[in-house]
Amino acid sequence: MNMSSIGAVHERHVRGARGIACALLISLVGCARGTVARGAFEQTYLVAEHNWAFRSHFPQADRLLYAFDYGHAILYQTLLTRPDAAARLEGPEFTFITQRLLRHPPTVPLDEATVGPEYVQLIPEVVQMFGWAHMLHRQLYDVWAAWGLTDMQRDSAAARVIAYYRSRRDLAFSARPKSMALMEGQPYSLAFRRQDPKFNGLLWSYHWFQLALYDALITGRTEHQLQAGVDSVTARFFAMLDDAPAHMPAEMPIAPTSAPLFADRYPEAAIIFDNLHALHDVVSDILASPKVPRAQKRAAILAAAAAYRDDTTAVISVQEWRDMAKTMDPGASDRR
Repeated sequence: MNMSSIGAVHERHVRGARGIACALLISLVGCARGTVARGAFEQTYLVAEHNWAFRSHFPQADRLLYAFDYGHAILYQTLLTRPDAAARLEGPEFTFITQRLLRHPPTVPLDEATVGPEYVQLIPEVVQMFGWAHMLHRQLYDVWAAWGLTDMQRDSAAARVIAYYRSRRDLAFSARPKSMALMEGQPYSLAFRRQDPKFNGLLWSYHWFQLALYDALITGRTEHQLQAGVDSVTARFFAMLDDAPAHMPAEMPIAPTSAPLFADRYPEAAIIFDNLHALHDVVSDILASPKVPRAQKRAAILAAAAAYRDDTTAVISVQEWRDMAKTMDPGASDRR
């Protein structure tokens, strides 16, 4: 992606093309400086030989993850700062992301503090939570993308990565499944998806892709099979963008339906990611809802984040979580 073109299209959002250029040039380890949560500290990958295997073997899919980071950051920044947020997101921003950014994603990570400065300043604690969970995604992809490991070695490595993630109690999402009422039964719930259905479908497409990658990696037994599986998931993701939003998910993708092999093998991690994706929706709803005054949005988001970190609020059983997946529209997470 040409950096000057990104800056030209989005100058009004990110204070000029130079800001986007800087965002594209920040390295993974050094990204998001200035976004450290109050009372928290930055922490990077657990050291392992398999680190960066996914980036090395599947660069096209890896680059899409950088584009997804832009989509979330620009969404929250737009909802927070623009009175014309609905029109902006459903129109120029959706078009730019689906027709340009995702087709030619950046080759290095983006700095959320540059893309969404007001958003990052409002809730740095939640930015850290999202970043820490996204790092878990990447480390688990690496475990299954590395060549030559046995399944036993992969399971052992995954257990270490998950334990490392959960060691940060200030940032880690609960590994207990949560009732959908926590996401959909609040006064502010559904505000964003009603206001911006296309952009909401785009985010759910992101979440489907992130989950579906796991089953592709778990299923593959040779380098050829792994590449074919990742390519298939990537192709199906782009098919979701065609004639949007007709082929986008109609319900929030959850792990037991979008990645059943992964959910069976690593239910703890699958639940963490479902809670992550639910909080993404909740933040969008709070920022979009007129029922939450501007002065109360930070407090409302922090309260929701705390609920998704604790092991007591709106908790359901693992069996109820799996049963909930069975009641969902079977095409909702896998529209072609």
